[in-house]
Amino acid sequence: MAQAKEEMKILTANRLRNGETVYYTAAGEWSPYVSQAKVAATPEDIDALTKIGAAAYAANLVVDVNVIDITPGGDVKPSHIREIIRASGPTVRSDLNKPAAPSQRS
Repeated sequence: MAQAKEEMKILTANRLRNGETVYYTAAGEWSPYVSQAKVAATPEDIDALTKIGAAAYAANLVVDVNVIDITPGGDVKPSHIREIIRASGPTVRSDLNKPAAPSQRS
């Protein structure tokens, strides 16, 4: 029997107050950086993210809530082009793009 492909997903949404793309973190917060997203790899974890997103939507914290696929590997990277664009910023002006992670300034 063929082995099931492992699914890895993260929770994304848009902040209601300003429309910014955000990702749910392991700390229970919403971050604008995809690299800080909490990764779910089991059906139970994916279901938990879905419920967290629904609760945040019901509390009017976020809109356009989605559990999305990420590419396998060490870095957290969305696998679909729509989500890659949402994670990195506009495609028309590179000066508006954002990094995948916050800068490490001292």
